[in-house]
Amino acid sequence: MKNKKVYLAADLGAGSGRVMAAKFDGEKLELEEVSRWASEPVKIGNSYHWDVRGIFNSIKDGVAKSRSKYGDSIESLGIDSWAVDYGLLDANDELINDPFIYRDSRTDGMMEEVFKKVSKEEIYKRTGIQFLFFNTLYQMSAELRGGGIRRAKTFLMMPDLLGFMFTGAKKNERTNASSTQFYDPFAKDWAYDILEKVGVPAEIFGSGFSEAGEFFEFVKPELGLGKLRIATVASHDTASAVAAVPSTDPNPAYLNSGTWSLPGLELNAPLATDDALKHNFTNEVGVEGTIRFLKNVTGMWLVQKSKEAWREKGTDMSYAELESESKKCEPFSALFDPDSPDFTMPSNMPEAIARNCERRGVKKVPVSHGEIFRSIQESAALKYAYVFDTLEELTGIKIGKINVMGGGSRDNMLNQFTANATGRVVCAGPVESTALGNAIMQMKASGEISSLNEGRAVIAASCSPKVFEPKEEDLWKEAYLSFRESVLKL
Repeated sequence: MKNKKVYLAADLGAGSGRVMAAKFDGEKLELEEVSRWASEPVKIGNSYHWDVRGIFNSIKDGVAKSRSKYGDSIESLGIDSWAVDYGLLDANDELINDPFIYRDSRTDGMMEEVFKKVSKEEIYKRTGIQFLFFNTLYQMSAELRGGGIRRAKTFLMMPDLLGFMFTGAKKNERTNASSTQFYDPFAKDWAYDILEKVGVPAEIFGSGFSEAGEFFEFVKPELGLGKLRIATVASHDTASAVAAVPSTDPNPAYLNSGTWSLPGLELNAPLATDDALKHNFTNEVGVEGTIRFLKNVTGMWLVQKSKEAWREKGTDMSYAELESESKKCEPFSALFDPDSPDFTMPSNMPEAIARNCERRGVKKVPVSHGEIFRSIQESAALKYAYVFDTLEELTGIKIGKINVMGGGSRDNMLNQFTANATGRVVCAGPVESTALGNAIMQMKASGEISSLNEGRAVIAASCSPKVFEPKEEDLWKEAYLSFRESVLKL
């Protein structure tokens, strides 16, 4: 390890977390997983919470393992996580409660409560964020009903809360803050007037912001991790993933494919027009002042929950086995909208998909493993096609290539279906885009690189994306028209 610098990426997903070591030899980055753990929500009373202390200890253990393996080659640690979830600290800097999981039912009806106080149009014009029931704005409205917010003195997004637990520093990083739906990307500050109208106390947001590509603090000496620097990275995992797009395009098109799929374009400024609001697109902050203009689409969640249901009944099929079975099934017989509320938190995902299709009178209700899997893959690809077409309409930017990153970039069937459905070339990879994006912002903080473009060049040199060309275009065009008319009702 003498000739390699090591950057530790704590990459936290809604189902699991891991510490990754990004080893840089001066030209390329090589990733190695140091530790991984399950990150399941905990039910306390009637609500679901994140075990943030358990997550903190898992990161700490991963850093300790890295120390024993890489020693003084370690340059820094960066933490990224999913969006919208947060913690509240009281006057003694103690957590008021464990952070709620974004899918918790406490936000039921909260959007309507907020709209009584401030209009959708005003919220969107100020924040540019798409309307999702679990956005932090509606979680904060639920806090008002619960009463705990009255004791709050500090608000920290999930990765910033973990950063505070390591360092004692209290700042929010912009890429994750922008997901709340009360951050103003035009003014580059909290939308205090919206918070005031909702009734959320503004003083809890006074800790300021940190910027991706800076050093934050050293870890607390009492943690026994040595003199380890904490780097501010793009703490929203999608922002880190988009930072890792191995593209030289001025406005790269991407699809971050995981539990959620995030199809979007990188822009230089927010686009919060009436048409963008109509189509419910979001403007999240990226690194170096960029904007991630995208739309959330339910992704691998559908397959993950289906596999869980099948395992409970004694069948544990691999993705390869499911793909093989699905190829024997009739195409386009059971299309559905992946973003239907039916699929938010069902007790049995295959049954939820079947009920959705039966209610809508589809050609053939999917029953077998292969039929369910194929219906998910086709429906997801067609929803991506709709989103990318809408992106072109809203921005005027021609999209010829889609960069697919994240775990879904390994799904050859979905990638080919995406190329077929969109009529665009798909470049799949890198798989570990979030960890790589995390690492290059640490490299920028250390002075190893000077810009996002330089970091992307390092990533391009470190990976070889797999290319998928569109096939069966006439067949997929017909399916796309049917999907728009019968499923999306456009």
